[in-house]
Amino acid sequence: MSTYKNIFGKSVKFLATDPDNAEAEGQIWYNSTDGAFKDVIVNEAWSSSSPLNNANQNNSGDGTQNAALSVGGTFPANMADFEEYNGSGWTSQSNVPYDAQIAATCGTQTAAITFGGTNPTNPREATTIEYDGSTWTAGGSLNTARLGMFGAGTQTATLAAQGGSAPSAATNITEEYNGSAWTTVNSTVTTKRNSPAGFGVQTAAVGAIGGGDPSENPTNTSEEYDGTNWTASATINTSRLNLSGTGTNTAGLIHGGATGVGGGTNTGATEKWDGTSWTTTSSMATARNQKGQRAGSSSAALAFGGYDGTSPSSVTEEFTKSINVITPAAWSSGGTIPDSKRDGFVGSIGTQTAGLAFGGEPVNAETYEYNGSTWAVGGDLGTGRRVAAGFGTQTAAGAAGGNTSVGFSAFAGYETYDGTSWTEQNDLNTARASAAGAGTQTAAVIFGGGTPTFSSAVEEYSGSSWTSVTSLPAVRSFHAGAGTQTAALATGGQASGSPPYGIYNSSVEYNGSAWTAGGNLITARTLLGGAGTQTAFIAIGGDTNYNPHSTQTLCEQYNGTSFFTMPSLAVAGQNFRGTGGTTSAAYEAGGFGPGGANVDTTEEFTGETLALNVKTITTS
Repeated sequence: MSTYKNIFGKSVKFLATDPDNAEAEGQIWYNSTDGAFKDVIVNEAWSSSSPLNNANQNNSGDGTQNAALSVGGTFPANMADFEEYNGSGWTSQSNVPYDAQIAATCGTQTAAITFGGTNPTNPREATTIEYDGSTWTAGGSLNTARLGMFGAGTQTATLAAQGGSAPSAATNITEEYNGSAWTTVNSTVTTKRNSPAGFGVQTAAVGAIGGGDPSENPTNTSEEYDGTNWTASATINTSRLNLSGTGTNTAGLIHGGATGVGGGTNTGATEKWDGTSWTTTSSMATARNQKGQRAGSSSAALAFGGYDGTSPSSVTEEFTKSINVITPAAWSSGGTIPDSKRDGFVGSIGTQTAGLAFGGEPVNAETYEYNGSTWAVGGDLGTGRRVAAGFGTQTAAGAAGGNTSVGFSAFAGYETYDGTSWTEQNDLNTARASAAGAGTQTAAVIFGGGTPTFSSAVEEYSGSSWTSVTSLPAVRSFHAGAGTQTAALATGGQASGSPPYGIYNSSVEYNGSAWTAGGNLITARTLLGGAGTQTAFIAIGGDTNYNPHSTQTLCEQYNGTSFFTMPSLAVAGQNFRGTGGTTSAAYEAGGFGPGGANVDTTEEFTGETLALNVKTITTS
């Protein structure tokens, strides 16, 4: 008789704790602590990711789950919109050269093709454009101008089929592209339709999946293409139009769409294709009407934008088939600061489980320490202040400069904190408030601020005294800062305290001797918080207008080259009491909330985590 070891090559292990690595897949073990047999099984699910910069519907896209693009979209605002996804968030790129919505896009992030669509000038577009990873150029025009078709293949071997064209509302025409020109080939065999899904390559595709017939009734048919002919294939489980699809002719995925006549009822339904039949799997969290957005594979797909039934959406979701359960990155509520204030320090101090908040309006000396769940009272500052430059750790922090009055009274004092009490050190050379800081308690750098005139001055601390060094390229105040004395980042802020304020989206980087341009924020803002380092930084909240205030939930992550979207704060905030941590575990506390009220809340950011999908084996 065969044994488990004979079949699988391993014995059933006797373990006190569950394993935490991929070797557990397909194996059975006995957990002596739980008194149960267990196994790891494959999990299929959607998880949330960072949103598009612009809420968008009728956009098209392709690529992989970690390198996707979104092209065009909502009339009239986003028809030339173009964004790229890096697996974590979206970055806005230069606009596409022609306005279009309900177009089709195929290929990769560095070799893409977009064709067709509609705009106010041309209700049915024949235009084709090609992307090489940096520049869009004109390609050959479609023979039949149309919108709402599906595309499959690559930039130089593309398939376009069905869609809406003049004079009829839908067509079953198919065309192939060879990298320079389109050729009309055999049409699909099913009824003409608009906004179906399709995927695969030019010589082996699955298409005409769902879509709306000439009366915009959702359909459930699909077809297969062998490079010459279309043949009817298996029907999908949920009839719909305006859906998306990705994959190959033997392993595909469709998701979203609308089940009502004319696209009236959205769905998040997701189905898998195995080359023979369709099987329902986990639905998207956000039901939405998606026309042409597609990226990834049947085991690692991406859904972005669409119409959620009320308005264009910025929601992005990732579909993963894995032995892991994914917990998406998100901000969540943390402990409450005992006293609600704003205008604490400017900089990044400590970690999510060892944070610090001090000072603030109207002008106080309070210090609070955070342990990841609660705030406790620490030692008071020697001199009460607000908007000092802050840096270091919870037990070795520095507070340089600040404002010592309700009005404006720039301060030159420098104090250090040892986790219990603050000690006065040598003063700055130039008194200032609203400067940002970086580095450690004994090797710090502060930059910009107000004296009260906005300044570009920079000073470094050697452990005993401050020295003036290379100035910022321009005056900057109310900005965010992070990093070290030899690798610092300054981002956002403003150039003036009077209208029009000159709110920055720019960043500059310091190498210990000179400042150079860094990546631009997607959204210019001032009074923002920050956490991380020069090459791994989070820009938190802030204000896009200053007066009147426009407090934001926006958060962006920086990788040393460019900023990209990440999950937003649950509650809009600016002028924080304290911020710090890393790009995978950050915190923000206190500050100025919606409506202008000071808040005592804390939010914690936790990056995406993976855990094995361990299941207990039962006899039922």
